Amino acid sequence: MRSDELLAKRVWRPATLDIAALVTCLLGFIGLIYVVYRLKTGAVGTQRAFLLITLAMICAPFYVAFVRTPKIPFLLAPIIAIFLLYPIAAPHGVVYSTDPIFNFSFTQDLIDTGFWDPGTGLAFARTYSFYPVGNVFVGYVILNAPLPADIGYLWIEPILRVLAIPAIVYSIGRRLFGPRTAAVAVLLYLGTPSILFNEPVQQGFGTIFFGLSLLSLLLLSQAVEVRAQHRAQVMFVVVGTAIVMTHHLTSYVFAFWLGALSLLILRRRYRPDLPALRVGILFVYFVLLLLVYIDVFTYPIFFGHEQTLVSAVTNLIAPEETIPGTPRPPLGRTFTTFEITWLAASLITMFLLALFTVRRYRVTRHHPFAVANGIVALSLIFVTLPLIATALNYVPLRVNEYTNFVVTPFAAATLIRWGRSDFWKSSRRMLRVLREKKLAPPAVVIAISAAIVMGGNLAPITFRMFFEPYPQYQATDSPLFLGVDSLRAADWAADHFSTDPNCAPLNTCRIWGDQLAVDVFSGFGDMPADFGSARLFANATLDANAWNILHIGDYVAVDSLMTLLRPNFLHEGLWPTPLTAAQIGKFATDPNFALVYQDETFSVYRVMSIQQF
Repeated sequence: MRSDELLAKRVWRPATLDIAALVTCLLGFIGLIYVVYRLKTGAVGTQRAFLLITLAMICAPFYVAFVRTPKIPFLLAPIIAIFLLYPIAAPHGVVYSTDPIFNFSFTQDLIDTGFWDPGTGLAFARTYSFYPVGNVFVGYVILNAPLPADIGYLWIEPILRVLAIPAIVYSIGRRLFGPRTAAVAVLLYLGTPSILFNEPVQQGFGTIFFGLSLLSLLLLSQAVEVRAQHRAQVMFVVVGTAIVMTHHLTSYVFAFWLGALSLLILRRRYRPDLPALRVGILFVYFVLLLLVYIDVFTYPIFFGHEQTLVSAVTNLIAPEETIPGTPRPPLGRTFTTFEITWLAASLITMFLLALFTVRRYRVTRHHPFAVANGIVALSLIFVTLPLIATALNYVPLRVNEYTNFVVTPFAAATLIRWGRSDFWKSSRRMLRVLREKKLAPPAVVIAISAAIVMGGNLAPITFRMFFEPYPQYQATDSPLFLGVDSLRAADWAADHFSTDPNCAPLNTCRIWGDQLAVDVFSGFGDMPADFGSARLFANATLDANAWNILHIGDYVAVDSLMTLLRPNFLHEGLWPTPLTAAQIGKFATDPNFALVYQDETFSVYRVMSIQQF
């Protein structure tokens, strides 16, 4: 064969692989656009599996890593698409879902007042107000960007995560195993099974700082020069402080992580080339900082977190002590049994893939510090998994955003090793096709990684509202109903409430209603909300129990969806059935209420007097 023909053959094969990957990615984007168009136009019959297949196709440039090192620019499109799914899926182009709405409410307060006042937010925003770092950053960008606040908030945090999270995962993976494994690690992270994955909430910022903290520890363990070690320690101090001031769950998880890591590296097997005492000192610094912050700022909510955890663990260990009739929240009312199994299988498969490489490197004593972090990450997954049977079932599906910084590089290393044809030749117990067909191992690991990415993307709540069967499982607080009427009502509430002389000075006139009403009138309309709305709608008439929580000047919001779908009340759970016309119509006939606002969705009544019993 002539030299020019040989050169052409060598160039053609890699080019063919890249072209095939890019064409598959393009077809995936076309499919995703089609799916989003159908969902947003209300077309019936779109299957969630089709959405997941388009995401797997979009990730095609990553699959090249199982054959050779992929080109970084080709990986950007899949990363951007998956990390921006929240704003892409927005049904009405504004912030949606309760947690992001009240995070936005806290950010709006920072913008309006110009300073941070912990503990002053409305509803859920009160808890968020104790952790200002991410919200201050978003507020600063909104103030300097020519965008409405509710639209700007929709995009800022997801874009920041696009710039930060993949770079952190890639950096950790490359430092441990090389560029091919790092690319696959990023691919697996795109399938993180977290319910809040890429939602603009405080955990999103906390995850960034968590990853940077782990990266700083890895840099510290690998640094040779004293100056480099000092830079890594300074980086840890900065981002560790940011964790404490950004998100409560991230702080607690990282404290557990550092404590377990400090104990592990006391053993010589896991000790890096630096004194074990240094990591212990960083652990003591972080815990002291966290305790000081709890004592000074978050004391009012810390014991609420503690009681929730104790109650959940008690119910898990001793279910006979659970209050009879107490319902356990479902894992997801929009999931079929097959989809729940797929999601669980993705989580377990990632765990096992990482475990294989952690065990292998533990035996060979390579990367001892990384192995120690891998053991901590896998232990954290294992410890939190039983909580899935308790009221804290969201915790196992949120800690993956933290653990996957370490789990995905180890899982990727397993897949890269399995993708080599020579790996299977030494094993007689494996299928003959894996030993004799050169393309079989890469095809198998590509299928495994694609299944993990698809299964993991079942967890985020980003697209869930589009797949809720109507009317069996759809609730009144679905983001689909946060439309024109809701935004108009929120604008009315903001204008009316701020000018009402009986409410504005003391911030006392509360809004009562279902979760949709709370999201609209409190999250966007800045009206105070309180717990207990369910008792106002429980019966066809208001009894003494209902009147006890009402004050003159309070508002009751009734939405027409309550008679069609099950209402969801603030911290009270989902109502078992839709309400009757009598349950919501009593406010219109009661002389103690006055109608002050009405559109096709909402009727808002003001409490003019209190019924005496």
